[in-house]
Amino acid sequence: MSEQEKKMDKRPDAARRTALVAIGGLAVGGVVGYFLAPRGVTTVTQTVTQTVAQTVTQTQTVTQAPPQPVQVTKTYERVKLANIRELSNRRPVLKQYMGLSVLLVKLGERAVGGVGPDGDVVAFVNQCTHMGGPLIYLSDVNCVVCQLHYTQFDLARGGKQVTGHATEYLPQLMLEYDEGTGDIYAVGINQLVYGKYDNLS
Repeated sequence: MSEQEKKMDKRPDAARRTALVAIGGLAVGGVVGYFLAPRGVTTVTQTVTQTVAQTVTQTQTVTQAPPQPVQVTKTYERVKLANIRELSNRRPVLKQYMGLSVLLVKLGERAVGGVGPDGDVVAFVNQCTHMGGPLIYLSDVNCVVCQLHYTQFDLARGGKQVTGHATEYLPQLMLEYDEGTGDIYAVGINQLVYGKYDNLS
């Protein structure tokens, strides 16, 4: 090894020198900072209690649900119209059912919706489906005719309109027949009556 290499080997290397300078700087800064820090300052924490009188007005909004409507089930009444012994063939009888004038007739021939031993007793609302006119029974053809515009309805065929202005069947009463007593009961109407939105209202 040459003399020069030996000299270089004795010098501290650059990284070690830098680290020593940094440590020295920190030590000097700590000492200076210690001497420059203010002395005798005390921090005092104080709790102050204050009583404040306050009037508070509160407005409370209460939401109330409207009362739920009660479901009322409306049904047709069961009403005795006549007894089979009171009826004669092709002789109509006017009766009342739920405030409506109805025509009860024993047709003498089997009919749509007919009751009784021969299935020939029917009842219809006595009101034309065209404009609500009153009806007249024609015994020779078992039909009724409106007195306003002469629409004719066949009672044996469920009140089907035969001629005239009306376009709907005549409302027919649903009947029940008690074989033991011969009583005939109305228990409903098969369609809406002229001028009504609800037959039960």
